Amino acid sequence: MTTVAMLSLSLVISVTSSSSERKGSQRAISVTYVAEAGIAEALLSLSSGGDGNIGNADAPVDYGNASFWVATIDQGSGQFAITSTGTENGISSCVEVIVKQEATSIYRWGAFGDEGVSLDSNARTDSYNSSLGAYGDQDVNGSGSNKYALANGDVGSNGDITGDSNVKVWGDATPGPTSTASFTGKNQPSGSTTPSTELVDVEVLVVPSDTGGDLTTSGNTSLGAGTHAFGSLTVGGTLYLTGPATLVIDDLEVNSNSKIVADTTAGGIEIYVRDDFILNSNASISTVNQDPADMSLYLESDNIIDPDEDVDLSTVEFDSNAFIYGTIYAPDALIDIDSNFELFGAVVARWVHLDSNSFVHFDENLMSAGAGDGSAFQTLCWREIATP
Repeated sequence: MTTVAMLSLSLVISVTSSSSERKGSQRAISVTYVAEAGIAEALLSLSSGGDGNIGNADAPVDYGNASFWVATIDQGSGQFAITSTGTENGISSCVEVIVKQEATSIYRWGAFGDEGVSLDSNARTDSYNSSLGAYGDQDVNGSGSNKYALANGDVGSNGDITGDSNVKVWGDATPGPTSTASFTGKNQPSGSTTPSTELVDVEVLVVPSDTGGDLTTSGNTSLGAGTHAFGSLTVGGTLYLTGPATLVIDDLEVNSNSKIVADTTAGGIEIYVRDDFILNSNASISTVNQDPADMSLYLESDNIIDPDEDVDLSTVEFDSNAFIYGTIYAPDALIDIDSNFELFGAVVARWVHLDSNSFVHFDENLMSAGAGDGSAFQTLCWREIATP
């Protein structure tokens, strides 16, 4: 009887211990779920334009019978480190995730060609972030012809990507799912050349139906906020625009040594061009604050099927204000970035060709400019860490 009693007692202790361990494990899992709820709240905050910080150790957020607090660190370039601590019944769990904002904008690359991208010798792509200051302040890496700012100057396509000798792509070169990225010689992109897993949807461009008469400017000319429509617009001298404004033009030509300058303090500028778009030598298009997100060029021309339509960024000299600060969207056109021309922003077209010695400086801020519009995030890593 004594032996049976001892065995019974041992069995009771074992069952009780197992039950306690199971309950403890269940509580540990439960409090991890609480920490995960904090992660979800932080992501909601970030997608709504907040900073992702929720409560703190001294003032946690109630979550039923539990509570949590979240600390979020902005690591730059759309990447965030989120640490969430959950507590319940004296048990704590701390979860850390690294997330990256998924670019919902079509401007995810310095240059994207729906059917292909080609780069001639000595063409360059890199990136910078206009929210951190001017490109010249960030152009501190490398030296000489290998000088660059940041290394997210990606190029992409639903087709093939090709590069001649001495091409410099500081970033990824991402071809379509069944296509390739091939570069001559040792000058491979600094990032990946792995094909994308799915095709990128390039939407049809819808141009407003507004129409108007012709205008030729000389000297200093100003257009105020609102909608302006022209049959042809020929810019000589300086054309000053005040945003928010929309220009709808059949044919736009900016003469040599002329420029379009926009004050976008109150709102951005959208320029729609139905047919010919010609930017002659030493011409420029920019905003006062040099923010590419504030200047949008939409080109309807189909110069692939109809060669009589012109989309021309003429050969220019760096020391003569030759540049565009803005985005170019031309889903039916071949965009030829001519030698010695600089684009600060991004270009999306049916085909993109970068001539020798041309430069595309992708503005990383274009990917996060819409952070308050319900951005999505990709989880890069997840781990449980010691409770602080």
